[in-house]
Amino acid sequence: MEERIPSARFTLALVLLVLSSGCAFETQTAGAGNGDLYGYGVGDGGVGDGGFDTITPDMTTSDMTTSDLTTSDLTTSDLTTSDLTKPDASNSIGVIVGEGQCTPGTERSSCPGTSCDPMTLTCTTLALASRATCETCFTDSNCADPEHRCVWMTYYGKPFPDETMGFCLRVTDERGTGCPPPFVVPLVNRESPSGGKTQSYCGIHEKLTTCFALRAFHDGRTCPSGRDDECPAGGLCRGLVTQGQKTEYACTYACVDVPECSTMAAKVNCAGFCGG
Repeated sequence: MEERIPSARFTLALVLLVLSSGCAFETQTAGAGNGDLYGYGVGDGGVGDGGFDTITPDMTTSDMTTSDLTTSDLTTSDLTTSDLTKPDASNSIGVIVGEGQCTPGTERSSCPGTSCDPMTLTCTTLALASRATCETCFTDSNCADPEHRCVWMTYYGKPFPDETMGFCLRVTDERGTGCPPPFVVPLVNRESPSGGKTQSYCGIHEKLTTCFALRAFHDGRTCPSGRDDECPAGGLCRGLVTQGQKTEYACTYACVDVPECSTMAAKVNCAGFCGG
């Protein structure tokens, strides 16, 4: 009988040890023991955590938040006319790219056939080397004549037509040497959206008119109702003698001297306005 007592005591001690270990298992949670970290890679020593499900790296809650698809992703700024010049724009939303889709250095590869706006770094709708003198442009590469640059202009002291577009004008000196009519007014120390040093250009009287009005006159645009608002900004509607030797209302612009109205091919009078 005395020989069996140690065995019974050993058995009792073993039971108590197992019971105490079981209590430790039941009280372990996924909290402070792992620094309150949850998710894949946070170990729990192989111990059950009371049914807490860890999140796998294939699909986390951050992957499903609305931050991945906000209203800013669907604004009309992402669907501009410039975006429609890129191949397959109607079939793939992947080609609609915001700022940073091009640089002047990658223009030919990023914007095939069109220019890269150096201000917004986006492809434009204007073709390379397609713009004539006094036509709008985004960058020097829009100008057809290699002696022209894209130049910011003003009308009544304000950027015209806006702060993003310029006009193709010929480079000259401060005296306007070699400027052909009607672009005989030198514009000095002007900047180009393309950057580089300031230069002088063959231009127009910006306090009197605009390139839009000048081109409307030389293109023979009419204004049948006789109102100035039928002509572009800076334009005037006046009764002019046409090539058919009859008077009709046509768009013209204010002038100071004959060369501002004339061309290399024809002399046009100036009487306060071209053709007067």
